[in-house]
Amino acid sequence: MANEDKPRRWGAILLASTVSVGLLVLLFRGIDPARVLTEAKKVDLRIFAWVYVFRAVGFFALSWRVRAIARPMHRYQWKETTRAVFAGYFGNAVLPARIGELLKVGYLSRVGPPSPTACLAFAAVERVLDLLVLSFVAIWISFITLNKQAGDSIVVLSLAAGTSAVFLIVLARKPERVAAIAKGAVGLLGARADALISPRIEKFLEGLSALDTARQMVPVVLSTLLYWGLSIASIAVWPLAFGLDLVWYAPLVVLVFLALGTAIPSTAAFVGTYHYAAAAGLHLMGVSRETSVAMAIFVHAATFIPWTIVAGLVIMVPLWKGDLASRPLRASSSQQP
Repeated sequence: MANEDKPRRWGAILLASTVSVGLLVLLFRGIDPARVLTEAKKVDLRIFAWVYVFRAVGFFALSWRVRAIARPMHRYQWKETTRAVFAGYFGNAVLPARIGELLKVGYLSRVGPPSPTACLAFAAVERVLDLLVLSFVAIWISFITLNKQAGDSIVVLSLAAGTSAVFLIVLARKPERVAAIAKGAVGLLGARADALISPRIEKFLEGLSALDTARQMVPVVLSTLLYWGLSIASIAVWPLAFGLDLVWYAPLVVLVFLALGTAIPSTAAFVGTYHYAAAAGLHLMGVSRETSVAMAIFVHAATFIPWTIVAGLVIMVPLWKGDLASRPLRASSSQQP
């Protein structure tokens, strides 16, 4: 099986590399590198420092969200969820295809009682919440820039957000019924498939228990809004640091472009996809191509490199200390008084 997976693995790496290189070629086509360097030197580092402040608080928001999602099953310590978040960031920075998400899932299942399948459900909740926020921003911005009527945007938003939200809530609040239906479908595949998949279905549904009540959902929603609000604030600093005055919704446009760009296959650290998406969004907002490219390259290097180093140190400390030598046998905090 390992030999059979090698062609697929190399094919995925080749595809990601091709996408990254292709976008870099498009990014620099017709661009004078000397002008890009000149534009990059215009950055005011004192203003740009706020990017690090917003990003640091953003990591706190992500750690808070992981704790809130997992709390019905287990009360992770702050240091555990923070390391999990940094493990995900580090994995995405040094490995292709968003492998960091699996590293975060693996870390959470290693330091706490929830199974890997339940931790995978935690990640699924995060991704759906992020998708809802980005869908809202994208729809809102599209109707602002295209001068459409607000009523149309409300209809589209309701369809996009409502369908996903209802699906997750049904899974969380009717786990027995959903599990029975899923097991019935899996049972049609045979006894071996039933024995392999059915237990994982139950564990996955357990991981959605944070959506079981409105009270449990409040911190999950608040932490999500805090994270994306800080992301928008961070992007808003970019033009200010380069002495540019853009329209108020420019950070929202760049955010949507970055979300779409980094979702496609690429090499580690989103090389090419990040730069092209950021530059395209900035250029759409009236920034010259040279300045857009300069901002994209500078911001990527100035944020990914230091935060990747920090993330690497954070996740390496417990390994050096031997804290992950074995999975702790702790009772779920949800069973504690």
